[in-house]
Amino acid sequence: MPVVEEDMEAILPEDHPESQVMLSSVEVKVYKRRWWILFLFAGMGFMQCAVWNTWGPITASVKAAYPKWDDAEIALLSMWGTITMITGLIPMTILLQSKGIRVSLLVTAALLSMGTGIRCFSTQEQAFTVLAHIGAVLNGFAGIIIGAAPSLLSSRWFPHNERTTATGIGCTFNQLGNAGGFFLGPLMVHLPINQSTHHGNSTEADLDPEQIEALRMSIRDYMWISFGICGSLFLGVIAYFPEKPKKPPSLTSFMHEKPAPLAKDLKMLLSNKNIWLLVVPYAITLGINVAWSSVLDINVAPFGIDQNDASWMGVYVTCGGVFMAIIASRFSDILFGYMKLTIISLMVVATAGYTWFLLLMNQCLPFSKVQLFISIIIGASFNYACSPLFFELAVELAFPVSEGVVGAFLTICWNIVAALFLFIMQTPFVKKSVLWMDYLLAIQGLVVVLMMGLVREEYRRTSVDKAPAEDQVVVVGASSASSDHSSDQQIEPA
Repeated sequence: MPVVEEDMEAILPEDHPESQVMLSSVEVKVYKRRWWILFLFAGMGFMQCAVWNTWGPITASVKAAYPKWDDAEIALLSMWGTITMITGLIPMTILLQSKGIRVSLLVTAALLSMGTGIRCFSTQEQAFTVLAHIGAVLNGFAGIIIGAAPSLLSSRWFPHNERTTATGIGCTFNQLGNAGGFFLGPLMVHLPINQSTHHGNSTEADLDPEQIEALRMSIRDYMWISFGICGSLFLGVIAYFPEKPKKPPSLTSFMHEKPAPLAKDLKMLLSNKNIWLLVVPYAITLGINVAWSSVLDINVAPFGIDQNDASWMGVYVTCGGVFMAIIASRFSDILFGYMKLTIISLMVVATAGYTWFLLLMNQCLPFSKVQLFISIIIGASFNYACSPLFFELAVELAFPVSEGVVGAFLTICWNIVAALFLFIMQTPFVKKSVLWMDYLLAIQGLVVVLMMGLVREEYRRTSVDKAPAEDQVVVVGASSASSDHSSDQQIEPA
């Protein structure tokens, strides 16, 4: 239906900065360079997660090269990601709102470059340990904008019929970086052949000084390669990553060129009951799944699945999740208006996979490694595929709240759930058994399906963008004169 002034007044609150001014037609245009923008963002997301997953896949080699390193040291290096996410989310969100996406991603790319570059300064154990932790902290802060900005970037550069696909690519390439760490690390760094069967229990006495030095050099080479890729991405952002295209790809993108104050956006967001009905199941399912995937080897160890098999299982899950997420995102763009149904359908399949996994772990079904792999891949892949759809539906329900604010809110919520999951793992009761994880995976899927039934599906943002061209109007700032834009809407496909 046409988007007339009364419709806009119903969507925008009276005190929104776009509400008290004139109406005007807006010329929209889609640029081919949007794919370059998405490539840079997806590349940074990939590398941020790959850098986070540097140490786990090469644990045995690192322990041999640096004998004072133990499991606690490596766990702390991974924990910096969650610590920085919780402590740095508010200031980084303020940066995103006040300075815009170009400045925020310049900061992100700089943090990635510094975080990887600082690890190249020394191979001496004490110095390298300190530098590795500093690098992990810098990389953790870089991940905040990457986690919060996919919907903002897709809205800023992509038309409404490509937004979900762009969000899906932006979200999932960060997850794909986890698999990248499993590939690149063991490829670059490995123990000498005569030590490779010690299952990570090598000590300095197992290797002669020349072997230790050679191992440290291979680790440093890995650090240099990571820095080279991140540095190239930083240069790419410097070379061309504008704040916005000259002409917006959609009417709602134009409306958000001048974001509302953060406090007002937060007030609108937190008072939206429908958003809470969506955010709670999203936080539950993603938080539990991300935390569980980080301890997957612990969960499957009782059935003789070693660390190597568990690592490959993680790679298959990640790649399957990325593939399914992009397919689901593109499907939602082509067949618009079915995000809720798509999420529920994906979660039903995921729950079936996790239930199959639970029955295998409980020995209710004859156990086989093949069934275990398939059940986990189905459950986790279909679960991860929901992530970009949750993102986009949340932005639709929260409109006209900025996509960056919505993304930051979703990110902090699932991180809280993930932290609770990992905290529960430290309690004495759950340490006695791993089956509680399997029950939780199956139950959370059912809970999410039921809770999604309570969500009222609305497409507040897209209802503005999809109005007939002759009737499309948008509320613009008083400073935006009609002469700045064509009176006819033109969409130029790339």
